[in-house]
Amino acid sequence: MENKIKVSKSSSQKKIINKINRVKIIRKEYLEEDKLIHFYDYMKLNKIEETEDTEKADLIISFGGDGTLLIAAKEALKKDIPVMAVNMGTLGYLADISSKDVIQMMEKYKKNQYIVDERTFLKVKYNEKEYYALNDLVISKGGIASQIINVEVYANGTFVNKYRADGIIIATPTGSTAYSLSAGGSIVHPNLRALSITPLSAQSLTARPIIIDGNEVLSFKVFSRDNDTHLNIDGRINFRIKLEDEISAVMSSKKVRIIRRGKSDYYGILREKLRWGESSVK
Repeated sequence: MENKIKVSKSSSQKKIINKINRVKIIRKEYLEEDKLIHFYDYMKLNKIEETEDTEKADLIISFGGDGTLLIAAKEALKKDIPVMAVNMGTLGYLADISSKDVIQMMEKYKKNQYIVDERTFLKVKYNEKEYYALNDLVISKGGIASQIINVEVYANGTFVNKYRADGIIIATPTGSTAYSLSAGGSIVHPNLRALSITPLSAQSLTARPIIIDGNEVLSFKVFSRDNDTHLNIDGRINFRIKLEDEISAVMSSKKVRIIRRGKSDYYGILREKLRWGESSVK
């Protein structure tokens, strides 16, 4: 839980203040330090320390794009504290706070004047180990020269479908606007506890994306002629799949809380960031 103290204004009115003593900062690669001078000046003036230990932090701040936010979100699994995502990338779909507004957002956070966007993780079990994905897991062939693969999908042990394709994407609602969307998958509202299955270049014309109950445990059987298939988790963790490997996925109870700069309008964000609904003909 975030570190909060209460300051009494009167017997009938109380104001909540979020203490910020230490922050965990995650930066994108090759970020010029001079772009953060004003922020570090603010930290020094307010006696806020930077810590590498997430357990000691009151807040996580990511400077970068949505990829940097994925790293920050995994850090939030170690301690239930919010992530303030500052956009220093290009799209900034989830990281929507501009660098010029970060100090103002810090002040709003301290005064408890902020919007929280909660996003649920996908829990992936690969053999005996568990991993968490904010966006998706992808089962795919190894490369351009690799053979097409067969992926059987089961939900709570019940056969769903067999995909003969370059691979499949299992996406959370958050991930539905990422790789899955570019592969033809549906946009899924983040408040839904649902998962989408999107095939990659399926051989059959009838293989279409499907949205399923996120409470169902998905399991997979993967076959290929050249034994060159891969499991990728959030674009960062990669395994070469063996025939005997066990893979499963289900929506987790774990969430990351992302601080937003204004009123949370999901459809407005889709229109602004993804140009959703715009005509392709001018």
